[in-house]
Amino acid sequence: MAIRLAEKALAGGQRLLVIGARERLELLDTLMWTYADHSFLPHALAGGPHDADQPVLLSETAEPANGAKLLLSLEAGVPATLDGFDRLFNLFEDGTPAHTRARADWKALADREGMERSYWQQTEKGGWKKQA
Repeated sequence: MAIRLAEKALAGGQRLLVIGARERLELLDTLMWTYADHSFLPHALAGGPHDADQPVLLSETAEPANGAKLLLSLEAGVPATLDGFDRLFNLFEDGTPAHTRARADWKALADREGMERSYWQQTEKGGWKKQA
Protein backbone atom coordinates (compact mmCIF):
# COMPACT_ATOMS: atom_id res chain seq x y z
CA MET A 1 0.00 0.00 0.00
CA ALA A 2 2.85 2.43 0.77
CA ILE A 3 4.22 2.03 -2.74
CA ARG A 4 0.79 2.65 -4.28
CA LEU A 5 0.39 5.84 -2.25
CA ALA A 6 3.86 6.99 -3.28
CA GLU A 7 3.03 6.34 -6.94
CA LYS A 8 -0.20 8.31 -6.65
CA ALA A 9 1.55 11.20 -4.93
CA LEU A 10 4.18 11.39 -7.65
CA ALA A 11 1.60 11.05 -10.42
CA GLY A 12 -0.19 14.04 -8.89
CA GLY A 13 2.99 16.11 -8.78
CA GLN A 14 3.19 15.92 -4.98
CA ARG A 15 6.13 15.29 -2.66
CA LEU A 16 5.80 12.65 0.05
CA LEU A 17 7.51 12.18 3.39
CA VAL A 18 7.36 8.63 4.75
CA ILE A 19 8.07 8.16 8.46
CA GLY A 20 8.64 4.97 10.39
CA ALA A 21 11.15 2.76 12.14
CA ARG A 22 14.53 2.51 10.40
CA GLU A 23 14.14 -1.22 9.65
CA ARG A 24 10.76 -0.67 7.96
CA LEU A 25 12.12 2.27 5.97
CA GLU A 26 15.09 0.23 4.78
CA LEU A 27 12.72 -2.52 3.64
CA LEU A 28 10.57 0.03 1.78
CA ASP A 29 13.72 1.53 0.23
CA THR A 30 14.63 -1.88 -1.18
CA LEU A 31 11.08 -2.53 -2.38
CA MET A 32 10.92 0.82 -4.18
CA TRP A 33 13.92 -0.28 -6.25
CA THR A 34 12.75 -3.83 -6.94
CA TYR A 35 8.93 -4.13 -6.80
CA ALA A 36 8.44 -3.95 -10.58
CA ASP A 37 10.75 -4.20 -13.57
CA HIS A 38 9.03 -1.44 -15.53
CA SER A 39 8.83 1.29 -12.89
CA PHE A 40 11.00 3.59 -10.82
CA LEU A 41 10.07 5.59 -7.74
CA PRO A 42 12.59 8.38 -7.13
CA HIS A 43 13.31 8.37 -3.40
CA ALA A 44 16.01 8.27 -0.73
CA LEU A 45 16.56 7.50 2.92
CA ALA A 46 16.83 10.76 4.89
CA GLY A 47 20.20 11.98 6.04
CA GLY A 48 21.90 12.43 2.69
CA PRO A 49 23.13 15.65 1.10
CA HIS A 50 20.24 15.77 -1.38
CA ASP A 51 17.21 15.29 0.91
CA ALA A 52 15.61 18.51 -0.35
CA ASP A 53 15.62 17.19 -3.92
CA GLN A 54 13.81 13.92 -3.18
CA PRO A 55 10.18 13.58 -4.33
CA VAL A 56 9.81 10.75 -1.78
CA LEU A 57 11.88 10.92 1.39
CA LEU A 58 12.01 8.06 3.91
CA SER A 59 12.70 9.38 7.42
CA GLU A 60 12.47 8.49 11.08
CA THR A 61 11.19 12.00 11.88
CA ALA A 62 8.32 14.13 10.58
CA GLU A 63 10.57 16.93 9.36
CA PRO A 64 9.81 17.46 5.66
CA ALA A 65 13.33 18.20 4.43
CA ASN A 66 11.99 17.61 0.91
CA GLY A 67 9.15 20.14 1.26
CA ALA A 68 6.51 17.39 1.31
CA LYS A 69 2.89 18.31 1.91
CA LEU A 70 1.87 14.66 2.18
CA LEU A 71 2.91 12.56 5.19
CA LEU A 72 2.76 8.77 5.27
CA SER A 73 3.23 7.15 8.67
CA LEU A 74 4.23 3.47 8.66
CA GLU A 75 3.08 2.27 12.05
CA ALA A 76 4.71 5.38 13.57
CA GLY A 77 1.44 7.06 14.51
CA VAL A 78 0.52 10.71 14.19
CA PRO A 79 3.32 13.15 15.03
CA ALA A 80 2.74 15.85 17.65
CA THR A 81 2.56 18.52 14.97
CA LEU A 82 1.23 18.33 11.45
CA ASP A 83 2.25 21.88 10.57
CA GLY A 84 2.92 22.26 6.88
CA PHE A 85 1.26 19.00 5.84
CA ASP A 86 -1.96 18.95 3.83
CA ARG A 87 -2.67 15.27 4.34
CA LEU A 88 -1.65 12.41 6.63
CA PHE A 89 -1.81 8.71 5.75
CA ASN A 90 -1.44 6.39 8.74
CA LEU A 91 -0.78 2.77 7.73
CA PHE A 92 -0.85 -0.03 10.29
CA GLU A 93 -1.67 -3.73 10.64
CA ASP A 94 -4.96 -4.70 12.26
CA GLY A 95 -4.59 -6.06 15.78
CA THR A 96 -1.08 -4.67 16.39
CA PRO A 97 0.09 -2.07 18.92
CA ALA A 98 0.15 0.38 15.99
CA HIS A 99 -3.57 -0.30 15.49
CA THR A 100 -4.26 0.54 19.14
CA ARG A 101 -2.22 3.73 18.77
CA ALA A 102 -4.12 4.64 15.59
CA ARG A 103 -7.40 4.47 17.48
CA ALA A 104 -6.06 6.86 20.13
CA ASP A 105 -4.66 9.17 17.44
CA TRP A 106 -8.04 9.15 15.63
CA LYS A 107 -9.80 10.32 18.79
CA ALA A 108 -7.18 12.98 19.50
CA LEU A 109 -7.46 14.39 15.97
CA ALA A 110 -11.17 15.07 16.50
CA ASP A 111 -10.26 18.08 18.63
CA ARG A 112 -7.99 19.70 16.04
CA GLU A 113 -9.54 22.67 14.29
CA GLY A 114 -9.86 22.36 10.52
CA MET A 115 -9.14 18.62 10.59
CA GLU A 116 -11.20 16.39 8.33
CA ARG A 117 -10.92 12.74 9.32
CA SER A 118 -11.66 9.68 7.23
CA TYR A 119 -10.20 6.23 6.86
CA TRP A 120 -10.17 3.30 4.49
CA GLN A 121 -10.90 -0.19 5.75
CA GLN A 122 -10.01 -3.37 3.91
CA THR A 123 -13.03 -5.49 2.99
CA GLU A 124 -13.34 -9.27 3.20
CA LYS A 125 -12.92 -9.47 -0.58
CA GLY A 126 -9.59 -7.64 -0.45
CA GLY A 127 -10.84 -4.26 -1.63
CA TRP A 128 -11.00 -1.01 0.33
CA LYS A 129 -13.99 0.98 1.57
CA LYS A 130 -13.89 4.60 2.73
CA GLN A 131 -15.25 5.21 6.22
CA ALA A 132 -15.98 8.52 7.93
